[in-house]
Amino acid sequence: MECPKCKGMMMLERFSDFFLVFYAWKCINCGAIIDRTISNNRRKSLSARESRTVAAR
Repeated sequence: MECPKCKGMMMLERFSDFFLVFYAWKCINCGAIIDRTISNNRRKSLSARESRTVAAR
């Protein structure tokens, strides 16, 4: 997988806190972290932005 921020290599990594364990992609160059929640929120944000642009024309 390629990092959307720096185009570097991303590795799947395990993250955890006291109650939650999850896996996410972490860039080995810049340290950017992308998980399912982040990607879903970005997708929703982009689709909302596109619909506003079309409606404004």
